[in-house]
Amino acid sequence: MVNFMKIRLVVIILLLLATQLVAQKSLYHLKEHFQDPPLDCWPHTRWWWPGNAVSKEEITWELEQMRQQGIRGVEQITMAPFYKKGNIPYLSDDFFDMVKHTVKEAKRLGMEVSFNFGGPFWIFGGSWVAEEDRSKDMIPTFVDLKGPQLFNGLLPHELIKTNRSWELYETALSGEEKLLAVVAGKLENSSIDESTLVVLTSKVNKGNLEWEVPEGEWRLMAFWLARNEAHNAVDHFNKASMRRYCKYIGEKFKEAIGNEFGKTVDSFFGDSFELPYLASGIKWSTGLIEEFEKRKGYDITPYLPGIWWQLGDISPGIRYDVNDFLDDIGREAFFETFLGWCEENGVKGRIQPYGFETDILQGAGMTHIPEMEITPGEKDQHPWFDTRIGPKKYVASGAHIYGRNIISAEAFTFLHWERYRATLEEVKIATDGFLRSGATKFYNHGYSFLPERDLAPSRRMPWAPQINPSNVWWEYYPKLTQYIARSSFLLRQGSFAPDIAIYSPLANQWSKNALDARRWTRSFDWGELGSLLISNGYDFDLLNDDALQNLASFEKGLIRIRDMEYKILLIPNIKYMPLKTLRAIEDYVRGGGVVIALDRLPEYSTGLTGSESKDEELQKIIRLMFQDLNGKDIKAASYANGEVYFLNKVIHREIWWDQQSASLDPFVNIIKKYIQPDFGIDFAHEGIRKNNGLTFLHRKLKEADIYFVSNIQDVSANIPVTFRVKNRTVWKWDPYTGSTTQIFHYKENETGIKVPLELHPWESTILIFEKGDDVMHVEETNFSEILTVSEKSIWAVVSENGVYHIKVVKNSVVSDQSYRVYDVPSLLQISGRWHLTLESKHFERVERELSMLKSWTIDTDTRNFSGKGSYEITFEIPDNYFRENLSLHLDPGRVGNIADVRINGREAGIVWMTGQTLDITGLVHAGVNSMELCVTNTNINRVSAFKEPLPVPSDLYQKYGERESGESTRLPREFGFEPLPASGLMGPVKIIPRKKIKINLN
Repeated sequence: MVNFMKIRLVVIILLLLATQLVAQKSLYHLKEHFQDPPLDCWPHTRWWWPGNAVSKEEITWELEQMRQQGIRGVEQITMAPFYKKGNIPYLSDDFFDMVKHTVKEAKRLGMEVSFNFGGPFWIFGGSWVAEEDRSKDMIPTFVDLKGPQLFNGLLPHELIKTNRSWELYETALSGEEKLLAVVAGKLENSSIDESTLVVLTSKVNKGNLEWEVPEGEWRLMAFWLARNEAHNAVDHFNKASMRRYCKYIGEKFKEAIGNEFGKTVDSFFGDSFELPYLASGIKWSTGLIEEFEKRKGYDITPYLPGIWWQLGDISPGIRYDVNDFLDDIGREAFFETFLGWCEENGVKGRIQPYGFETDILQGAGMTHIPEMEITPGEKDQHPWFDTRIGPKKYVASGAHIYGRNIISAEAFTFLHWERYRATLEEVKIATDGFLRSGATKFYNHGYSFLPERDLAPSRRMPWAPQINPSNVWWEYYPKLTQYIARSSFLLRQGSFAPDIAIYSPLANQWSKNALDARRWTRSFDWGELGSLLISNGYDFDLLNDDALQNLASFEKGLIRIRDMEYKILLIPNIKYMPLKTLRAIEDYVRGGGVVIALDRLPEYSTGLTGSESKDEELQKIIRLMFQDLNGKDIKAASYANGEVYFLNKVIHREIWWDQQSASLDPFVNIIKKYIQPDFGIDFAHEGIRKNNGLTFLHRKLKEADIYFVSNIQDVSANIPVTFRVKNRTVWKWDPYTGSTTQIFHYKENETGIKVPLELHPWESTILIFEKGDDVMHVEETNFSEILTVSEKSIWAVVSENGVYHIKVVKNSVVSDQSYRVYDVPSLLQISGRWHLTLESKHFERVERELSMLKSWTIDTDTRNFSGKGSYEITFEIPDNYFRENLSLHLDPGRVGNIADVRINGREAGIVWMTGQTLDITGLVHAGVNSMELCVTNTNINRVSAFKEPLPVPSDLYQKYGERESGESTRLPREFGFEPLPASGLMGPVKIIPRKKIKINLN
C-alpha cells in the first residue's frame, strides 16, 4: 500500500511537471510569433482600382511599396473611373490578366489577396446579372375610399415615401411591376380593423378592379414586386439566383487564379448591404408569399398591410414573422450559398453581416471571417473612447458565441470627414478602439491605385486617411503596422472573457418595424449602457435568441457558451420577446442566475400564431419572476435559486440628476454585488468620478490570461488597476517592440492582482498573467520603476533625488526598506538658437533662426507646408550627467506630428506618440553635442491651399487622357480647410536623467 501511494505521488508530480512544460512551450510559441507575427496578422488594405485603369508595372510597384511598409494583404475592388482613357472592363480578359499578375506578384512578396465578389462597386451584382435574377422589393400603393360605392378603376399607383436613409423614391409605379396581392380593410381611428381584411386579388383584370365598397372608410392596398435596379444587384433572397451568380463570377476567378485559392488568395469579400430600397419597399423575391405559408403555417396575403400600417393589435406579430422569415431566407439564399461556394473552392468568405434583413449575430457566426466597421472618433463627432453598442459589438458578439476567432475590420473609413488630416498617432488611437472591440485583422480603408505619385484629391477616393505613398508620413507607417500585427496575433489567442450577457433586442425591433433593416444596429437606443459597463471594468456580449435557446447551458448561476461564462444577464428596455427565450431565461434564474431588466419589463411575445396564449404565458412568467418590483426600488426579488432586478433610468437618463459617479451608481453597484470588476479602478480612493478612457480587453488561455490595456484619452493614467486573476506571475508584452519583461511591482488582494499602471495619453500595453507560484516581488514603492527582484537585491529606477521606500513580499512575508538618492542631476532643457529648414518639391525653401519654438501654421509663409522640416541645434551637457547607472532620455515635448531624431550624426529614434522619449545615453557626451529633429506633419496643410483640381500630369496624359467627365466639379471639401492643426516642433525639448539603483536586501 505504501509503495502504491509513493507511485501515485510520483505520477501526480510528473503530470504536474508535464503540464507546466506544455504551458511553457505554448507560451514560448506565442512569444516567438508575437515577436515575428504571421502574415495574416499584419495590416491589409482595401485597394480601389478606379475604372481598372491599372498596369502590371504599377501593380508591382504599389504591392512592393505596401509590403515594404508592413501591409501584407490587399482586397481588390473595382470602382468608377477617374480617367477617360486606359480603363479596363470588369471581368474582361484584360482585367483577369491584371488579376493574375496581382496574385503572382503578391505570392512573390509573401502577401495575401482578397477580391470583392462583384462590381464595379461593393454590391453583389453586375451588368451580367439576368433581369429575373436581380434584386427585388415588395412595394405598397393605396387609396382611401368611402363606402358604400362601386369602385371600378385602376389600382392605386402613387408610391409612398418612408422617412429613412437609402431609399430610391419615385412618385408612381413604372408599369413594370408584378402584382402580388390586393387587400382592403376598414379604417377605425387611423388603424385598420383586422377583422375586416379582404383579399381582392382575384377581382383584378388587367390592372383594373371592380369592387363593391362596404359602408365606412376603407383602405384599398396593392402590393407589387418590383425590380430594384440599383447597382445591378443580384437577388439576395433567391437561392437559385445566388447560385447562378456565384457560379458565373466565381468560375471566372477560379479559371484565372483558382490554383491560388486558399493560398495567396485567402478570401472573397462581401461588404455591408448598402443596397437602397424602393419607395417604402422591403426586400422580397419571387415565390416568397407561398414559401412564407410553408414555413409560418399561415397565408401572409391578407396580413400584408400589417407590414406598413397598424392592424389593430396584430401588426407587431406580423412584422416579427415577416422579419424572422426574411432572416431565414436571407441566411439560406445569401450566406449559405456564397459561403458554401467559398468552402467548395477552398477559400474563405469574409462578410460585413449588417445592413441586411438577417440576424447580425448569426450572420457573423456563419461567416468564415466576419468583419466590423465604424471607426472610433469618426467624423470628429464621436469620442475616441467609443463605447457605443453598434456594428463592432454586434459582429464581435456573433463571432464569440459561434466560435470565429478572427474578426476583420474595415478600419479608419471616416477618421475625419476630411482626408489628409489623420496623423499616425490618430490612426493608432482608432486602432486601439478596434482592438478593444475584438478586431484582429485590419483592412485599411483604404488605398487608391496611384499612377499619379502626387496628391490629386479630385481623383482619390473620398475616405480617410489615405494610407499610401503620397502620404507625407508613409515612411513611418511601419511603426504602426508592427504594433497592429503583434496585437492582432496575441488577441486571437484563447477565448474572450466576458462577464455580462446582454439580450439582443433584435426580436423586439422586428416586432416594431419591418422597414429598418439597414439600421438594426443603430435604431435601438442603448443610451450610455456600453459606457457604464466598459468604463467600470465589465465587458460583455450580446446574446440572441438562438444563443439562449440552443447554444447556452445554465450551470451554477452561469450562462455557458463554448469556453465563455456570463455571470449576469441584462434585458435592455425590451417590450417584445419570444416566449421560448423567456422560458430559457427563467431556467437560468431557477438555476441560480441573476437577471437585471432595464427601463421596462417585457410585455408581449412575438409572432402572430397563438399570440394571445403566448402573451398570457409570457406575462405570467414575468409576474412570477419580478413579483412586485416597480423599477424604482433598488432591491432584488428572489426566484427559485436566482435573483432578478428591475431598474428604471439606467439606459435613459435624460435628467442630469439621474447621472451618477462611478462609485455611487446603483446599477453598477448591483453588478459589483455579484462580480467584482475584471478591470478594477478604486474610483473613490483615486478621486475619480468617471473613467474616461482607460480600458481593456481580456482573453483567457489555459495557462495564462491576456489583458490588452489602452489609455484612450488625452491625459496620462497613473493609477493602480486590479485585474481579477490570482496566483499568477505578471509579464508585460510590448506590442511596439515585441519585447517581453517580467513585472515585479504588484499587490495581490482579495479580488485579484493590483498593478500600478503608468500610461501616457493614447498609450497601450499588453499584460499577461501566467499561472505559477507567487514570486518575490515589490508590493508598494515610490520608485519610478522596479526592474528586477532577486533574493539578494532589487534594481529600481528614479528620475529625481529623494527618499524612496519599498515593501517586499517573499513567501507571504513582508519587509520594508528605505533608500536615499542624492546624486541624480536635474532635468536639462535644451535652449538656444534652432535652425529650421522647410523644403519640398512643392514648397520653396524657407530657413529660419528660432529662439522660441512655434507651429508652422502661425506664419502665413509656412502654414501650408506639408512634409518634413529640419530643426538643428547644438547644446552642452555637463560632466555630472555621465555617471555609472545614469541614463539620459530625450523628450521632444509637443510635436506635430512625428519627430525623427539624430544626435551627433547618429540615429536616435522616432517619436510618433504623445509622451514617447528616446534613450540617448550612448549617443551623447560631455560638452558640445549636435541634434537634428526632422518633423513630419500631414498633407492637409498643403491641400487646404489648393484652389482647383490638379490636371493629369503630362507624363500620364497620353495613357489616361483628361479627367473623366463624370469627375465632380464640386471642389473637394479639404480645399480651404480650417483650422489647420499645429505642425512642427513646439517643445519644450528636454533631457531627462534616470538612475538605476541597486538595493541590497537584508
